[in-house]
Amino acid sequence: MKTKIIFLSLLTAFISFSCQDSTISEVGTSIMPDGDKIQMYEDTVAITLKTIKADSIYAKTINGTLGEYYDPTFGTLNAGFACQFFPAIGFDSTRFITDMIDGKIDSVYLDMYYSYMGDSLAPMELTVYPINKPLEKNYYTSVNPEEFADMANPVTRFAYTANNQNIPNYSLYGRLSVPLPVEWAQKYVDALKNNKDMSANDFIKIFPGLYLKSTFGSGSLLFINNSSPYTDNAYTEMVIQYRTKEPGESYLGGDSTVTRFLVWGVTKEVIQINSYTHSNMDNLFQDNSTAYLQSPAGVFTEITIPIDSIIQKIGKKQFSSVKLSLKTLPRNEWNYSLTFPGLGFTSNSLVASKLLLIQPDSVKNFFEQQQIANNVTSYTAMFSSSSYTYDFNNISNIIRYAIDHNPNEKLKLWVIPVKTSFTASTNVYGSTDYSTATDFSTSYDLYPTGVGLQSAGQKIKIIASDLHINN
Repeated sequence: MKTKIIFLSLLTAFISFSCQDSTISEVGTSIMPDGDKIQMYEDTVAITLKTIKADSIYAKTINGTLGEYYDPTFGTLNAGFACQFFPAIGFDSTRFITDMIDGKIDSVYLDMYYSYMGDSLAPMELTVYPINKPLEKNYYTSVNPEEFADMANPVTRFAYTANNQNIPNYSLYGRLSVPLPVEWAQKYVDALKNNKDMSANDFIKIFPGLYLKSTFGSGSLLFINNSSPYTDNAYTEMVIQYRTKEPGESYLGGDSTVTRFLVWGVTKEVIQINSYTHSNMDNLFQDNSTAYLQSPAGVFTEITIPIDSIIQKIGKKQFSSVKLSLKTLPRNEWNYSLTFPGLGFTSNSLVASKLLLIQPDSVKNFFEQQQIANNVTSYTAMFSSSSYTYDFNNISNIIRYAIDHNPNEKLKLWVIPVKTSFTASTNVYGSTDYSTATDFSTSYDLYPTGVGLQSAGQKIKIIASDLHINN
């Protein structure tokens, strides 16, 4: 496209960029010397897109994903997690053991409350392994939980289907209640006898935690929300049942026997490590006509912008706008297709799904420090259902920086599916007013999503200006 040069007076410039403020327009006319002009330039520059795979992603969260899921485009995802537990506040191990009849527990269950995606009737199997080495605070998905779990001696195996909505009068979540061997749990209970005032570290030394892995079946993923905004309780928890005698008159006379429960839960005070393995993904990197994004696989789109071409066409002028619009391709329609990333705000949630645009060398610090896009070196965009695009409306700052500091290099940017946490006010009806949303942290999107982006013929649109003074 040939560069368009438009000669405008200062009045026109103010009208274009100042919402037709008549007062400003009049002042502009009065102070504009005759013959002075602003030149406006509009042009497009071709860019390239390709699919890349990150070695691992930073997945610091206490929410877990469990199961296996196949998508004909994006391959197979197998998910599990290793987690530590923390006793309920006020837990007194000495009294706990003393009150227990004969010092014995009656039963123990691993309970998980979840939402799910996929085939609700697909037969699945969960295997629970004990952790035998301390977990370290390494939240990258390249960590292999099998290195610190006893894979040779599983605690139990449990068959299930996602259609397990066995919570009375509560249809939002399902619950898996996995029975664990009483003898296995009893040894940990016995080890707590002489630890009256224990810290989280003391507790973890005795009970290092569990590794939950999907070992059979494919078709569904469970999402265990351990940080629900609607409750303070953990949604992955060990529930220990025991009997105790308490003062009071039973129907037979004498003290009564009471059944009590003790809960050890996954909380933010302890470590959870998420494990994702992916297979059957080779086609994503062999398709040159399409650039892909997929989460939580760490499949990103890399965009290359030729800075030298911009300088050749526009020069080093003042950029008013640089727009990057990424066109999506139709998804593979089947019953359980992955949703698009970047769908925006979710009802009754203070988390939004977006796409992040950022330079590769900034990615590590950005996520580890839970930064937010600053519209200077990083940007976010949401999916537009009307145009089926992701529109980064003005990335001129990062282009300007590249021109000033690296004019002979190509600018590489990564597009990454993310979740942003935000604050917002409420309207008169008590609902969230998304127009007031303000981001305060960003994390990788760990929910399964996938989209193909059109790579052929992609361009950025540039509008620049230059003031010519008539001396």
